Amino acid sequence: MKLNRPDFSVILDAIERKTQPARIPFFELFVDAEICEEIMGYRFAQLESEPDRYFSQLISFYVQLGYDYVPFYQSPRFPSLSYIEGDDTATYSRKKRNWINEKAGPIQTFEDVEKAPWPSIDTAVDYSLFECLGKQLPQGMKIIGGAAGGPFEHASFLMGIEKLSIAVYEEPELVAELFSRISDILVGAAERIVSIESVGAYCFGDDLGYKTATIFSPKLLRQFVFPVYKKIAQTAHASNKPFILHSCGNLEEVMDDIIDAGVDAKHSFEDVILPVTEAKKRWGNRISILGGIDVDFLCHATPEQVRTRTLNTLQACAPGGGYALGTGNTVTNYVPIKNYLAMIEAGNEFNLSR
Repeated sequence: MKLNRPDFSVILDAIERKTQPARIPFFELFVDAEICEEIMGYRFAQLESEPDRYFSQLISFYVQLGYDYVPFYQSPRFPSLSYIEGDDTATYSRKKRNWINEKAGPIQTFEDVEKAPWPSIDTAVDYSLFECLGKQLPQGMKIIGGAAGGPFEHASFLMGIEKLSIAVYEEPELVAELFSRISDILVGAAERIVSIESVGAYCFGDDLGYKTATIFSPKLLRQFVFPVYKKIAQTAHASNKPFILHSCGNLEEVMDDIIDAGVDAKHSFEDVILPVTEAKKRWGNRISILGGIDVDFLCHATPEQVRTRTLNTLQACAPGGGYALGTGNTVTNYVPIKNYLAMIEAGNEFNLSR
């Protein structure tokens, strides 16, 4: 299945757009553990108790599937969140699936902000895990990842999207203080992580939109969110590493802001919002475009349809560089494995034909 040894310079060329990459690399924010385990035929060790074995297994998957990097993220140790739990009905079920409680989080008042157990930069994430993973990487492979989640997601999780949406108008000083606390931790964690040699690019997810528009107005995103992106981009660039943003939703009104903030590559595309081929036409000369094989399509198509769609996407997006092949979001545990592998095989087929 794998055609190439890992070579991080290939995906770096795609992200930085300085030159046409030697081949079209693969990119995913991550692949769900259930998919990895089903393909590899083993269950992952527990990261908490057996990190060396877990990382060895994780690396084996990404090497075998032909990636030039391993994605790895650590959630910042922000105050505990409230979750809603339901049954996981996916094909490769994890039995239960959690959702953030959108109505209210642990932060509701200035007093909550002051009393919350905010981590220091030193304790915000376990940086040693990035080091541990890096020591096991084969030659030519690096890590893409960082402190999971962006400023908007963390603010909406900590306050609850309903409360946050009201507070931006009724208690703007509270919202500003919350974003300030989050920003300081995210930027500080980024500084530590990008200083690790085995980390090749910084990345996090920060979903900003619905299918029709951004969740917050562009004005509010410009006030609270994009300045944080700019600081993190500057931090990554100071270490000569790119910054990748995964963000779902219709972001057409703010793509100029995202690009101007210094984001090097954008991930997450959905056909009902904007097909990735159109995104490449609109913005591909200013920012790298990653992924875009629609997840809903992958769930319902046949392998042959996936192959055709993938090859057509590559024909449209590969010229000029600045593109990596992958899904429009992540390889979720409800994507048929045969379709995921059909996408990968079509990518290999395309690369062999060039």
